[in-house]
Amino acid sequence: MSVPDRLSINTSEEFPHLSKAPITEAVIAIRAQPSVPWKEEEVLAKLKPHLTDYPHFRSGRLRELGVKIEDEPKAMMQDLGWLGFMFTSSDDKQIAKFQFDLFSLSRLHPYEDWDTFSGEALRLWKLHVDITQPVVIERLGVRFINRFALPPNGSVLVSDYFKAHADDLPELKLELASFFHHETMVMPSNPYAMNVIKTAQSAEASGTGPAFILDIDVYTREPFGADVELLERRLAEMHWLKNKAFFGIITNKLLRELRKMADK
Repeated sequence: MSVPDRLSINTSEEFPHLSKAPITEAVIAIRAQPSVPWKEEEVLAKLKPHLTDYPHFRSGRLRELGVKIEDEPKAMMQDLGWLGFMFTSSDDKQIAKFQFDLFSLSRLHPYEDWDTFSGEALRLWKLHVDITQPVVIERLGVRFINRFALPPNGSVLVSDYFKAHADDLPELKLELASFFHHETMVMPSNPYAMNVIKTAQSAEASGTGPAFILDIDVYTREPFGADVELLERRLAEMHWLKNKAFFGIITNKLLRELRKMADK
């Protein structure tokens, strides 16, 4: 697949606004090594006063399952130490993870808007920075998982939903049972790459009916300094890339349907 030599990122570009976006989960994840000790009691004491809107939390430990060979094989669980905390909002829609080398914020459906989501992620990341004092961000990821409900009965064409996808053997009039399409793209002259997954979800798997899934994961390909202004710029550029991919992948027909849903 050919790609342009340079990609001009325009974070001021406007995209169609969908008040009822088909996003089932949005995630911002930042991986960075701490430069100070990571102690459970101290971390909790520093986090809790700033997370009153995340009343539910639990502590997690890293465990490894192994097998001990003596007279007879025996499964053994090895405790590798404390990993971090997971805080959940009162409505269970936002999940913040604070681990010794990873921070993430997940927003479940309904997704509000990018400014609200990224603003909260940055607020919580600053708490993580105060505790762990990282010097370098090893990887930054922005991931959006979209779900498009399908009619419960009748045949479905992938080309009605996604561009540049061939519906094989139309003369046989087959009904789509499943499909999985995965692409990884690198942005020349920019520090980003993108995973795009298009797949089908069965009614049994979802519990709510069949659907198509569009999973867009934009991530950095090289480390960068743990500077807030640089992080904000990276996030804005990666959000633009996500939008560029989303509206470049879905068909005009699907976009019209999404707009109709927003008007209801």
